[in-house]
Amino acid sequence: MNLGSFRILYTELFHFGNSSVYNESVTIRTNRTLLTRREAALRLGVSERRVSALCAAGQLESFSAGNSILITEDSVHHQARRQGAGGRPYSPGMAFAALYMLSGLDVPWLGRQQRYRLRGYLRRVDAENLTRLTRRRATMVEYWCRDSNLAKVKALIRPSAATGILAGMFQLTVTDVVEGYIAADALDDAVRQCRLQQGTTPVRVRLHVADSLPAGERTMPLGVCAADLAESNDPRERRAGLETLQQLIDDHHRKEHQE
Repeated sequence: MNLGSFRILYTELFHFGNSSVYNESVTIRTNRTLLTRREAALRLGVSERRVSALCAAGQLESFSAGNSILITEDSVHHQARRQGAGGRPYSPGMAFAALYMLSGLDVPWLGRQQRYRLRGYLRRVDAENLTRLTRRRATMVEYWCRDSNLAKVKALIRPSAATGILAGMFQLTVTDVVEGYIAADALDDAVRQCRLQQGTTPVRVRLHVADSLPAGERTMPLGVCAADLAESNDPRERRAGLETLQQLIDDHHRKEHQE
């Protein structure tokens, strides 16, 4: 169902201490298409319980509607691409290593044998496959943020995708959306400091939350930025990301042959 301003009537019971308050209605305002949990499950080929788990993990964007939830169609499309075929996804450490290695950077968190094996993997992939194989490096969560707090968000993350000056590297137009990586154990503090709100539009911040984020303070490597764009719902961003990833793969192959 395509909803401009969607009003759901229901009776919800809230408990505050010894008192109870009934909320007679809730209003969801969005121009995006919303799906029921069953519809999302059918599109993803998973159970409704799995859809609930994906919503709880922030991998599907959803709105609460009484005892039910409604999921944005574009987040379902994004998740469907992430689930695509193409081999078992890499572990987070291996995924980051692949993208760092393609960017010409060291990967000290891998042992010698792991690095050798990864080089062999990279000889056999293309941009589409690599995008799928590295998708578990982090979980992406979207937030609304006040304009006055966007600079604070930038200071707390490692910018990625086409944020700010990175847009020019991919020949994309600069947008006001801030995107980048943050360690999982720093997320709650960032949300509090910047007063980020999930499930509210428009989206102003996209955070890639990683349990094992490689050390560093500058922008993420080119390979990571390209992989983020390759997973985008925007066709232009997706194309720019895939083209850059393929160029990095081709350059890596040439260097391997020269050695």
